[in-house]
Amino acid sequence: MDTCITVWHWPHQERWYDEGIRNSLTLIKEAGFTHINWNPDSGSSYWLADAEIEFTSKIVADAGLKVHSVHGSNGRNPITEIGHKNHGPFAMEMRKDLLSPHEWQRRSGVELLRNRIDLAAAFQSPNVVLHIDITDNVFRSEAAEQEFFDPLFQSLDEIRPYCIEKGVQIAAETLLCANAQNFLNLYDRLFARYGKEFIGVCFDCGHWELIEPGKLTVLERFADRVIATHIHDNFGAVDDHLLPFDGRLDWHTIASAIASTPYQTPLNFETPIDRYGIPESAYYRRAHGVAVRLEEMVAEARERKSSDGECACPRQFFTTS
Repeated sequence: MDTCITVWHWPHQERWYDEGIRNSLTLIKEAGFTHINWNPDSGSSYWLADAEIEFTSKIVADAGLKVHSVHGSNGRNPITEIGHKNHGPFAMEMRKDLLSPHEWQRRSGVELLRNRIDLAAAFQSPNVVLHIDITDNVFRSEAAEQEFFDPLFQSLDEIRPYCIEKGVQIAAETLLCANAQNFLNLYDRLFARYGKEFIGVCFDCGHWELIEPGKLTVLERFADRVIATHIHDNFGAVDDHLLPFDGRLDWHTIASAIASTPYQTPLNFETPIDRYGIPESAYYRRAHGVAVRLEEMVAEARERKSSDGECACPRQFFTTS
């Protein structure tokens, strides 16, 4: 059975970017996982050199793992760009921003996204997850809506041919920066303009629970656009990113809802080890047992729907070589 978990980077390790990640990949494979979601540098505008992309794809292949998704960067990340030893002013990562009204800045954001698409293509990953930081103010006036969507559409128009060429889709993640209705509005705008061969939804179940508790409207309305998942649990108050069944989310309902979509499993567990005070190897073994349990729930739900005459057969939107 295919299973997937996110690879994180832990800067406390002296060489987290090669030996640290290589060790994590080995432990993930030993625990039984078949796929990973690549997360290092997702929250930064760090530029991956060609040699880094080649090296990174090699260590993943050497570990015997496949990449189900790559977390991209939109250039709008609330972490320091320039570190300081002492307290004082610091710069935020905003210079590469695909939503910027400043043309040089917007184009820089597109180039940053292209860099992550190159990484995904080297991995033979089918998609790059993208944060589109919409807010509740966007739909309060026509002027605000135009101000937001004009640079976004220009950036996506420019990156679309490159995605098609590389065989990599964009998966727009469900975030916490706006209410549920405005994320539905965002997807309405995106999918009216772009086909499923280019862009779809990354369903982050923990985020969605926080903005629409107990409901799964995004899966109901955009089932055929779900191309990536971030699976994790919480208690309904903060974004805990726990393993499933460690919080309060209704996993039977979620599994059934995912089973009603054509999403191509495995599910991706976005559950960092720092939530648990256990050794890394023990954590991955525990996580794998949970992943198998949830994959079985989705498979069983699909079998039930198929026997009931519902269309529950997953179909692939986009094939990569």
